[in-house]
Amino acid sequence: MKLPIIDADGHVMEPFELWRERLPEPYRDRAWTRTRDEAGKEVVTFFGRPTRFEWSMGSLCTPGGLSAGGRLDIDLDSEVDPGAHDPARRIALMDEQGIAVSVLFPTMTLGLDDLPDQGFANASATAYNDWIAEFCARDRLRLRWAAVLPLGDLDWATVELERVMAAGATTVMLSPIPTPAGRSLGSPELDVVWARLAESGLPAVVHASNPASPSLGLVRHWANRAQWQMGVPFQLQLAVMHLIDGGVLERFHRLRVGFFEGDVGWLAHWLGRLDETYAKMALVANVPARAAVQQFRDQCTISGEPADLGLGLTVATVGPDRVLWASDWPHQDGAWPDPVEILRDRTDLTDADKRAIFVEGAARFYGIDLGAVLDRLGSDWSLEAPVGAIHGMLAATRGAVPA
Repeated sequence: MKLPIIDADGHVMEPFELWRERLPEPYRDRAWTRTRDEAGKEVVTFFGRPTRFEWSMGSLCTPGGLSAGGRLDIDLDSEVDPGAHDPARRIALMDEQGIAVSVLFPTMTLGLDDLPDQGFANASATAYNDWIAEFCARDRLRLRWAAVLPLGDLDWATVELERVMAAGATTVMLSPIPTPAGRSLGSPELDVVWARLAESGLPAVVHASNPASPSLGLVRHWANRAQWQMGVPFQLQLAVMHLIDGGVLERFHRLRVGFFEGDVGWLAHWLGRLDETYAKMALVANVPARAAVQQFRDQCTISGEPADLGLGLTVATVGPDRVLWASDWPHQDGAWPDPVEILRDRTDLTDADKRAIFVEGAARFYGIDLGAVLDRLGSDWSLEAPVGAIHGMLAATRGAVPA
């Protein structure tokens, strides 16, 4: 029997031709391109400039691709599992991996709020949202999509929000640091978005984006490894702080927000420090009616590295159903060597905790009807399947590091 694991944060790799075919002609000169130079080396450009990646796109899209057994030159076309861009293969791969439902986020379309051209950011989001909706139409029960919603132009964003909700988006993906400069997720200008999400019941996911994060100034740390180390968790720490300190969760009690792919172990300390700050600086702070910890427990979720040393403390602080399991497949920085086995084998969590993290929390957050999913999957899958019997997701697939 298989437990119907929900991947709260999987990814697709957008085909490069997507931009050539779907972007309006005036923006195509700034789109992602991938070519080879005379020596056969991959050359990737974006916004009219060569990228500074220290690895190939294939290495980026291979679990463990940059680990000791990986390579910097894995080929995207011949060595990466096509489930990254082919929905039929993705469903077959999920069957092999023991994944019942995948909620899918982009790769190249992360970080649109860092772009200086708002028209290009909006056009890129529209093109991607159309493409991923068609991708998930292969099986709308098992393939779910996050619509990309840059927030630099709120008039455009509110129209696009209505469009993607009508098209069947499961969530909307927001940047931790929305443009323009000076605006945060707690800024009252964004209430028009929060109000509509709260009214509709659609959750928002604040997803760590560009590790270089020009908005944070991390671009000066040129090594991509340093940017990942520093920028990814700090983006989400800022987002949690601004959302709570800005009073968003107090104004919109029905709003649900997830904070994804920036680790989880910092959360207990961060929420506790927020509450300490309110107590120690009450004369100069807008002290909320509910403690920061309580606001998170009531309305938020987090997802990140299942090997995080602080995962157990985070579960104890906010509850196991507020911590969601995610594979990050096929990205190289997903949990390695196997994201399922890492969580399954943790000794600081009970089986009930693990079941909540693998299945129940994500079903609640995303509003997934597990009964309908199980009817589609058949008798080999069951909510009663023992956690200890779950097999690893990467061992039997082509998602392992190429030799």
